Amino acid sequence: MLIGYLLMVSGWLLVLASLFLLAGFGQRFTFVVAGLLVELLGLTLTALRYRSLQRGPE
Repeated sequence: MLIGYLLMVSGWLLVLASLFLLAGFGQRFTFVVAGLLVELLGLTLTALRYRSLQRGPE
């Protein structure tokens, strides 16, 4: 679950860094989309882990 949280934070950092460091709109857009996809991956991993914990041992 920690990995999912770290991916969500790194996605936000990627988005923020792209807004401050990149000048072109195309470059910014690409990095923002990449950051959002990283966040989505982290959210998915966290949700899957949460669901597996709610089911309990089988």
